[in-house]
Amino acid sequence: DPRARSWVGAMGLLQVMPRTARELGIEKLREPEQGLHAGVKYLDWLRKRFEPELPMADRTWFALAAYNAGIGHVSDARRLAAKQGLDSNKWFGNVERAMLLLANRKYARKAKYGYVRGEEPVNYVRQIRDRYLAYIKLRKETFAGM
Repeated sequence: DPRARSWVGAMGLLQVMPRTARELGIEKLREPEQGLHAGVKYLDWLRKRFEPELPMADRTWFALAAYNAGIGHVSDARRLAAKQGLDSNKWFGNVERAMLLLANRKYARKAKYGYVRGEEPVNYVRQIRDRYLAYIKLRKETFAGM
């Protein structure tokens, strides 16, 4: 629904915040073409914020988490992961676990960007990964039958 608006004010097909869209030079989020352009442009901008030496897959997972929760919260989760003895350069099983901790007052108080509903970005990234893997499997099965 190109006219969709989230409870936090994100708009359009790819649920981009109006301020973010303006910073990207896009004014009409509710127009499907512009809304899609804003989402793709913003995701690319986020991906480029992470170290280029990280494997592309991990940069992508971090960028998707940042798209959902904000880059500051992902940075907090990476710092917390390192403090917890987890790999701060891997999302699955590592930074995602730290992201969940940031919903706890004990950890959120010490984080630069504070509390985050950690379950949301964790579920968001998992759902995208699961769909991606399903598409890959379907594609392999389709081409195997040819």
